[in-house]
Parts: sequence; C-alpha cells; structure tokens
Amino acid sequence: MGIRTKNLQHVNLPLRYNGTMSASFLHRDIAMIPFDGKISNVVATCAAGGTGATNNIMDVHLNGTTIFAGAVKITLAATTGVASYSTLSSQPLSVTAGSVLTLDCDQAATNATDALVLVTVTRTGIVTETNTTALDDVL
Repeated sequence: MGIRTKNLQHVNLPLRYNGTMSASFLHRDIAMIPFDGKISNVVATCAAGGTGATNNIMDVHLNGTTIFAGAVKITLAATTGVASYSTLSSQPLSVTAGSVLTLDCDQAATNATDALVLVTVTRTGIVTETNTTALDDVL
C-alpha cells in the first residue's frame, strides 16, 4: 500500500526486501502504480549494509524493465549501507495506472539485511477545471 502525500498529488510506494539479502531473489516485492504520472524520486536504505567489499545492488523494474540507465542502479555500500543511484532511464520517467513495480536484488554483501526502496510517483496534472477523471480514486 502506498503512502499519499502533498494533497494526493504524490504517492510513496515502498518496496521491501525483508531478511538477509541474496542476489538469487528476483521480484522480491511488488507495487502497483495507482494513477498516470511520473516517477519523481527514488530513495533506499537498509538495516545492515553487510560485511566485506561487495556492495548491495538493488534494481527497480517497471513492467519487467529496469527504470535505471546505468549499471549502478541502487547501490547500498557494504558495511555502511549508504545509497548511491544511477539516473532514471528517461527524465521524467512516465508511468500509467496499473503499471507494476518490482524490486530485485542483483548483488548482495555478506549478512546485508532488510532493504527498503521508496518510489515516489507524482500524478499527471489535470488539464482543465472540468476534468475530473484524474480524481476518480479520491472520491
């Protein structure tokens, strides 16, 4: 379930990876886009970055395709868990209602645990004052 913010113009969709992370898990969590809009922000964190020199690399897919342009995707540094991000595949990245976001773990440090990726989707603006179709999910 998403968390709506700023007068219902944004929704924060949490994608979680609970437990010890492993690169063998694909589509670890799933969320559905509730309205037409664009991805306006992505942030990530983890409870423990793990040990060793191997960083944690997480990826968010939109309908089966990565949303990131670079190979870094979301990198959570081993030991610290500090996040760095690739740019999105397009700026802005448009999404449609009913599209599916999934979270994958591409690489994991030893004993890294509990990742959370928060994807913020901003609603496409209403074109005219008489257009109420974008408010259907609010009423």
